Amino acid sequence: MRRILTDWLTDIGLIPAGQSALVGRYIGYYEPYATSHDDLDQEKDFHEEVRNAARSLVQAVRLSRRGDLKLPDASLTEPRQK
Repeated sequence: MRRILTDWLTDIGLIPAGQSALVGRYIGYYEPYATSHDDLDQEKDFHEEVRNAARSLVQAVRLSRRGDLKLPDASLTEPRQK
């Protein structure tokens, strides 16, 4: 699901905040739904990955607001204007 959402959001022009901002994990995938939330609560490393994703997003927003977030293709013009 992460890849589908990432592709869709970049297709509409949103800028990725970096690799650490893209988190995709299966936790308790083969376990009953009733206990999967308990498995999620116990996954402390996953919690830290989510925190890092949020930190990456905050940093990208700060850079963007200062005008320091540069993309390699920022100076190119789109040949097929929408």
